[in-house]
Amino acid sequence: MTEKREILHELGEEELLLPALVNAALRANDRIKYFFTLLQAARNHADNPGQSYSNLRAERESVGITDPDLDTVVGGATKAGGDRYAIPSAGLIFHEISTAAEEMIAPLALQNSAEVNNFEDRFTRLRASLSSSGEESVSGDLINAITLADRGSGGDSIHLLVMDTHKAINTLQTQLSNEEIDGALGYLLTGPDHEMVRAFMSGVNRTAPLKFGHPGLGTIATRSGDKLVIQNDIGLTDAHVLVVTVKDRTITITYTDIHLPRLHFFQSLFHPFPVQWSDTISRTPGIKFEVPVYHLSVGIYTARDEPDAREFLTHAGSRIVFLIDWNRARKKLRNFVPNADAIEILSRAADEGTGHIAFLELGGERLIYEALELASSVPLRYGEPLHAILGREQTMEYLQFVLRTASKGLLANTSHFLLQNEIRAELLRYFRTAHEGMLDLCEEHASFSIEIASIVLESLWIASDRRDSPAISLNAARAKEWEHKADDLVNRMRNLSQRIQNPRFFITLITTADDVADYLEEACFFITLIPSHGDSKDIFFELRNLAELVLKGCRGFLKILIAFQEFHRTSQREDLKDLLTAVDEVFSIERLCDESLRKTERVIFEQCADFKEFQLYLEIARTLEEASNTLLKVAFHVRDNMIESMNR
Repeated sequence: MTEKREILHELGEEELLLPALVNAALRANDRIKYFFTLLQAARNHADNPGQSYSNLRAERESVGITDPDLDTVVGGATKAGGDRYAIPSAGLIFHEISTAAEEMIAPLALQNSAEVNNFEDRFTRLRASLSSSGEESVSGDLINAITLADRGSGGDSIHLLVMDTHKAINTLQTQLSNEEIDGALGYLLTGPDHEMVRAFMSGVNRTAPLKFGHPGLGTIATRSGDKLVIQNDIGLTDAHVLVVTVKDRTITITYTDIHLPRLHFFQSLFHPFPVQWSDTISRTPGIKFEVPVYHLSVGIYTARDEPDAREFLTHAGSRIVFLIDWNRARKKLRNFVPNADAIEILSRAADEGTGHIAFLELGGERLIYEALELASSVPLRYGEPLHAILGREQTMEYLQFVLRTASKGLLANTSHFLLQNEIRAELLRYFRTAHEGMLDLCEEHASFSIEIASIVLESLWIASDRRDSPAISLNAARAKEWEHKADDLVNRMRNLSQRIQNPRFFITLITTADDVADYLEEACFFITLIPSHGDSKDIFFELRNLAELVLKGCRGFLKILIAFQEFHRTSQREDLKDLLTAVDEVFSIERLCDESLRKTERVIFEQCADFKEFQLYLEIARTLEEASNTLLKVAFHVRDNMIESMNR
């Protein structure tokens, strides 16, 4: 290299060496950072031998160092007394650091500028700190002097020199770029490289409009030895970098991020492809980022052939835009849904090519709060979850609509005012359909009453046959569980009723119907108290008849709700007739229950001699009859509301 440099100097063609030197300098930068990390990890292990540690093998291999003995450095490091450490291969490490620093300065030395002279002078002065080459005992001060990255200390170090040199190399690298491939700066590329870069950039360019003017997505591609290297800057964050290398059919993705949830989100974006991700590594950076720790993950994909490799690169390039401002969008969505649901919404937006930046551009969470002020009779308060009002699925569906509408609208240059109104109108539609949603809750609640009534009848059969008394207790436990679920529906109704006008009908309907579930659950409990001795077949016969009538009444009430909801949608005469027929059925069942109760009471008086059993059977019968009476109340409540609405 020295002789070629001299002859090229004579010919005035020194710049021909620059691309290769820049490439070598960038590879040297990767190696020297590995050695810095190796020294710091070795000292940390020596100070804390009981803690788990990494041998940094993956990091070594990723920067192209082939010496496997270096994998034993961290584990073999020990305290050597005082401030000194016994670090295996310390001399080799110092030598490699010195060599890598020389390679980094080499391309800059051709510039013959005051800045470059300063680099060379600093390196000459700092090289003395590496004079311990060959010694296995290293002082902590020497490690600090080599790896120091804090300019505030007033001193200089190899690490600070490397940082300054790397910055200058990046500037030189941009100047050296001699071609543009669909927006990517490329240099030293071979023929096949161009197709791979074009594939990557086709993905980047396809989704780049979704960043809506946000800075980022700058791409550089170069040939480094036997592999193609593509780097994308993503956004403005220092530690947020994506590097893709292509070697034959093996594609390696190296991704760093300061937000661990976003790193996991990025990994999830590759679900169509079987990417093998290594364990995520958290590191303390040598320079100060937004947070003192960043996270690194490496994924490897082995393509079947070149078309498959290009398809993967296109997919990888198309996913990058969904990382920009991702954490901010997640925090905005968390105002309305739990964190896991917010991430799922962002994943769906990425899958359908919508993204989230347009949502942020239109105001983020303020956009939805303003819509709520118009859509609901009682505005949502900051911090109050929207899913508690609309339900999880409807809330996620609405938020997806918001992200989709914002993105498509801004891409089409639709005015912000019109988009905001569309988002408000959609939320208003959700609240207008709350009537149907509340009836759905009532229908679900009625289904629980049917289940509990079925259990009451089943338990009476078991008790009368004396076959399996433990099953009666199990039935009572199931009835209690369903009664609790019915109570949860009542609470959901109370929350939802705060967002609509005239909610009294629904509150009265479900709270009264909840008494049915309570009576039935209580009857199920009473059945567990029936003694196993004695013969009361006639009493059980009458109780079963009464329970069958109540079960029919519960089913009839569900028919009423279904008919009422259908009539609310259509206002058709046939639906009105179905509703009135269902009400008449419940009315008839209630009259039969009254007669059945009197007959049951008569049999109990005639055949039950034990006072406790006498009282227990009466309680079961009267509890079932109370459930029937309550069913008639809610049936008439629905009928009266229907008549009132027709009058209005």
